[in-house]
Amino acid sequence: MTPLFLGHLVTDGFGGFFAPLLPLLIDRLDLSLAMAGVLGTIRILSGSLTQPVLGYLLDRAQRPILAIVGPIIAILAMGSIGLVNSSWQLAVLLAVGGLGVALFHPANASLVATTGGGKRGLAMAFFSAGGTLGGALSPLIIVPYVNALGLERTPWLILPGLAAVGLIAVSISNNTTAYRLTTAPPRERFNLRGLPPALIAIWLVIVFRSLAGTSFWNFLAVLITQRGASTLLGGAGISLFSLAGALGGFVGGALSDRIGPRWVMFGSLLLSFPFLLLFLHGPAALSLIFLGLAGFFLFGSTPVGIVAAQRLLPGKTGLVSGLVMGFAWGVGGLLLTPIGWLADLYGLVPVMTGVAFLPLVGAGLALLCREPME
Repeated sequence: MTPLFLGHLVTDGFGGFFAPLLPLLIDRLDLSLAMAGVLGTIRILSGSLTQPVLGYLLDRAQRPILAIVGPIIAILAMGSIGLVNSSWQLAVLLAVGGLGVALFHPANASLVATTGGGKRGLAMAFFSAGGTLGGALSPLIIVPYVNALGLERTPWLILPGLAAVGLIAVSISNNTTAYRLTTAPPRERFNLRGLPPALIAIWLVIVFRSLAGTSFWNFLAVLITQRGASTLLGGAGISLFSLAGALGGFVGGALSDRIGPRWVMFGSLLLSFPFLLLFLHGPAALSLIFLGLAGFFLFGSTPVGIVAAQRLLPGKTGLVSGLVMGFAWGVGGLLLTPIGWLADLYGLVPVMTGVAFLPLVGAGLALLCREPME
């Protein structure tokens, strides 16, 4: 499990360069908030909507070493972000980097499904925490690095990233028995009509969670810097949001093994709502506390939904992981463009206040997941 954790950390760490650098990129490329939303949508869509297809192909390929191809692509693309001189160049890099992320997630989630044993909720929480931790550490690394050396020096970060991928590749190649993919029967074809109703309900829950989580994560640094804070503090806010989410994922994964996924998804989304509002409108002195609690509860159901979905459709772990990790997250990313456009018209805080209500919809949908998922 440790190599998979490290792979998730590195991939999502590099994939997370965009949001903390967004205030600097807005100034350098003269971007509007609407264009920033479009770029965020491109990054997420390329890294998510392709995941079900890639997961389906991976279920049939039975090639665990494919798990390292995605990180390499993501590292090369996102490590070059400091070289862009126009919005279209940035869009190309975000799209390519997103494809690397898209290949990584279903491949490695399939491997987690074979190594989790009887505690798949906790195993998936450990794997998920790697990505969340990568997203948390990313701003703490990239923002001070760029402030000290400049945006044009980001390609040097590619070298340690590739070194980490090399270690992962060695571990997987030396343990092919432990890291084997759970595959569907070779001649079995995927039938959309055969999806269990509970899987559709889980997918919708994750969509609404992603709508809120993606929107706050993408514009968090901008929200903080608009209050007069530095880009470093903006990046630290993203890190806090992500780290708290990683902790919430551990707690949620452990609880799901005991009380089941439905109540974990319901409770975590319901409790995230007030803290998102308090972060936006509460006392400024307590805003970071509210932000941390919002991240803890909002992302507490991340591994829970993945494991529940995998249990509903055994033998197709790559496809299912692509649906609930990628496609649902991509649909959530579609909201970034209208959010940026509305923020240019009405202000970012009023628009994000409306976004804060979305977890309540997800909590209500979680109650519809009545079909056994154990």
